[in-house]
Amino acid sequence: MTLRNIILFFVLSPICAYSQWFTQTSGTSRHLYGMDVVDPNVVYCAAELGTNVKTTNGGTNWFNIPPPTTGDDYGDCSFININTGVFVGPGGILIRTTDGGNSWAIIFHQLSGLIDVQFVNSNWVYACGTSGVIRSTNGGLNWILLTNFSQLVGRKLFFTDSLTGTLVGLNGFIITTTNGGINWTQRYMMLPVQFGDSSLYDIQYINSSTGFISGNNGIIVKTTNSGVNWLYIPTGTITRFRGIYFINENTGYIAGTAGRMFSTTKGGINWVQQNTGVTEPLTTVEFIDENTGWVCGYNGLILKTTNGGSTWIKPINTEVPGSYKLYQNYPNPFNSMTNVKFQMSNAGNVSLKIYDVLGKEVTTLVNEKLQAGAYEVEWNATNYASGVYFYKITAGEYKEIKKMVFLK
Repeated sequence: MTLRNIILFFVLSPICAYSQWFTQTSGTSRHLYGMDVVDPNVVYCAAELGTNVKTTNGGTNWFNIPPPTTGDDYGDCSFININTGVFVGPGGILIRTTDGGNSWAIIFHQLSGLIDVQFVNSNWVYACGTSGVIRSTNGGLNWILLTNFSQLVGRKLFFTDSLTGTLVGLNGFIITTTNGGINWTQRYMMLPVQFGDSSLYDIQYINSSTGFISGNNGIIVKTTNSGVNWLYIPTGTITRFRGIYFINENTGYIAGTAGRMFSTTKGGINWVQQNTGVTEPLTTVEFIDENTGWVCGYNGLILKTTNGGSTWIKPINTEVPGSYKLYQNYPNPFNSMTNVKFQMSNAGNVSLKIYDVLGKEVTTLVNEKLQAGAYEVEWNATNYASGVYFYKITAGEYKEIKKMVFLK
């Protein structure tokens, strides 16, 4: 390496280091409030002033899907397949499409302030606003009013089946139903005393029993009995978390103000902050599988990850190596943090995965196309148990496995 290249390397390498959340070009500078990931390629986002956007190639390109009316803010969207879905807006407007947003049917309802919608199945759809809940049993064509609130409290809902659901909102507001919204029961959180503003912003169930809610001042609460009781889970932050998404009972993500993103692999017992590289407020997070997910936020922000967002990868050499190689991690044994170095003689897709002693995959560190060169990845194993792990690289025809030891 020449002196000039050495100087360039040390000057530029800090810029080359990047988090595993990548910014995508949404095509709008308006705030994005809601999102629905339909499949690995098709994602919809609801936005202010009708600047709703869509991708059909996993976010490589986003394009606007104009609504039939202008000037309306859309709070959320939900699709039952890649073509059929509903967007909702604050003026009591719902717009429905069956051709992926090429054309729309306008549906008005007297309930104002609509900010959330969910397809439970192809027929049953629920929507809520700041003053009530409405329901459709024919795929969003017709709607009935289920309940009006005496005060502006509702924000988000989640139904685990056509009859069983939970609604959350301002000041710790939680109500549940088991008969399709005809009757509701008030529920309560067990928060520390003098907690302050306990407004709730998002909710998700991963099965009929287990659900999570995120809210103001770092609030995360969990139920394991279908919403009857909610247990407070400390996060160590006072961030307002407007988005929450769990892939399974253990692995979940919360997104909030100032670009803050946290993840857990222990059902919320421990949270680790991820580096998103942005400072805009994040509004929604959703994954299609354990590795691939999107986040949207203010100012047209859309982020994507293909490895769970939990690792860093950086180029460490400007020269093209003469061969493929996987190095021993360092330090090893390690306590919480370790680094893995590898090199590639040709550009191509690279996969670097961690496995436990039983051969079960526990996380993916790299899963993307890289240029020829030498790279280093950091793994934060804080949320994992002590023991022996194996890491495997696959790059074209090259495959190699090495052992590492984690000691807390």
